[in-house]
Amino acid sequence: MSFREKFLLYVLASIFASQILLFGWAAVQCGAHGGLKVCPALGQRYDTTFAVMISTVLALLTGSKLGKQ
Repeated sequence: MSFREKFLLYVLASIFASQILLFGWAAVQCGAHGGLKVCPALGQRYDTTFAVMISTVLALLTGSKLGKQ
């Protein structure tokens, strides 16, 4: 496994960790200030942001594997 692939996997892991922390913080803040009335689209925003980040990193990882051939 090359340095580039390891780096991209670490980025992918950091995305997972940061998204978990960010979603947890947002859920606590929304719960403290009125729940879903204040943040009705929290889940949709989380899903969209997470999907874009993951697909970008996986595309880079796939591209790095294809570039070696």
